[in-house]
Amino acid sequence: MEKKEIKHIHCTVESCEYHTTDSRCMAGNITVGTQNAHTCGETACETFKLNRKNGCCE
Repeated sequence: MEKKEIKHIHCTVESCEYHTTDSRCMAGNITVGTQNAHTCGETACETFKLNRKNGCCE
């Protein structure tokens, strides 16, 4: 996936490959999901990819 900033997305998931030190998202686009969410805690960024410094082994 191309790394391109998504404007107006504030991301605090420091272990994500697309997270920047100033809390921007560089995924280019994201998919947010789960089905049947009833609270914020039941949603998730499905574009998440574990970064190399946190154990990614691609």
